[in-house]
Amino acid sequence: MLRFVESVVLFVADIDAAAAWYAEIFGTVVHRENSRYAFVRAPGVYIGFHPADEKCPGCVGGTTVYWEVDDLNLAIEFLRQRGAHLHRGPGVTSFGAGAAMLIDPFGCTIGLNASTARSQSELGEVPATSVER
Repeated sequence: MLRFVESVVLFVADIDAAAAWYAEIFGTVVHRENSRYAFVRAPGVYIGFHPADEKCPGCVGGTTVYWEVDDLNLAIEFLRQRGAHLHRGPGVTSFGAGAAMLIDPFGCTIGLNASTARSQSELGEVPATSVER
């Protein structure tokens, strides 16, 4: 039933500024569905931007999407140079992957994961599950 992640939506105070920032990060352009929703195409997923409100205030403490990166320190520096700041890490997970969390200029979190052969092997041993009704 649930086939793949199609989009991730960030709830922010300024959708235009957030969409432009992420468009620059991914080297793409901003698209608009309407005046209250903008989005960019990132590798394998759309990132949408919706105004934060009382139902979805956004910011730190909600869901964090983790992006796979080749070089954790290089990715951290790339995002820091563009206004993000380090929130957690960098560190090493129990499976041996590098990980860090940053906060973008709009108060949303960005997770970074740098897999290792060991972490990929450990994850490969986790049994796949499915939910059937």
